[in-house]
Amino acid sequence: MAYAAPEGMTVVATLGGGSVFDVALVRDGAREMVCKRLSARAASSPAGRAALVREGRALVLVRHAALPALLRVDSDARGPFLLETHVVGVAVSGLVERWRARGETVPPRLFAHVAEAAATALAELHAHADAAGPIAFSHGDLGPDHLILGPIGEVRFVDLGGARFRGMEAGLESGDRGTLPYVAPEIARGEASPSAAGDVYALAATLLFLAVGEPLTTAREAGAMLLEIGERGVRRELVDRAVGLDDAARDALFRALAPDPAARATSARDLAAALGGNR
Repeated sequence: MAYAAPEGMTVVATLGGGSVFDVALVRDGAREMVCKRLSARAASSPAGRAALVREGRALVLVRHAALPALLRVDSDARGPFLLETHVVGVAVSGLVERWRARGETVPPRLFAHVAEAAATALAELHAHADAAGPIAFSHGDLGPDHLILGPIGEVRFVDLGGARFRGMEAGLESGDRGTLPYVAPEIARGEASPSAAGDVYALAATLLFLAVGEPLTTAREAGAMLLEIGERGVRRELVDRAVGLDDAARDALFRALAPDPAARATSARDLAAALGGNR
């Protein structure tokens, strides 16, 4: 079925679809923006509707250069939709694929830039506050498809359907766990909800994938992968294969990926500081 642009707009390109959102680039006059609708399966699911509301609410509460801006929330005959600014760039997954096609891994200097910028931005998002105090924000679904490198080196996060934030109604909570294999083990086991600590683990796993370009689990099928992550997390031994990391950066990445959350003791700010010294 063709993507349904909001009234008065035209579809420029479809940008993909997942278990929750169908996404397209749409144009209103000379302006291009991203339109997000619920997929057919998610439209009839309370979890899907909760994800749409969470993304919209999170983008209203947390305004930051590392996030898209929410332009409009509306509904039409095809259901509710969000309009957001278009984040231009290439995802970490695309970066890895481009260098893999050359038989290489991402250059250490590029890795260092993305790693420090992403950890710094995440620390700022976690510390975001407004007049009412800290917002206690977490992205909730970090992974290589959701971390974007822009054309002038800026780093941004997209897809906030898994976000959590201060004052979120209980009805918006759902059992989503993020994207395998980047989800923290305690979240994979269903023992914890998405959180700032879970974001740090997921970012560290994403950065490990960026550095080595290899699968982070021995399992390939989703069920087995979920079990492996819940038991031991990602393959931390891959940290030793990351080219160009100094000892401090390697140690910080290794600790951030500890299967036991009590053993991590690493914030996004700590991770940024360790990775920043690696440039």
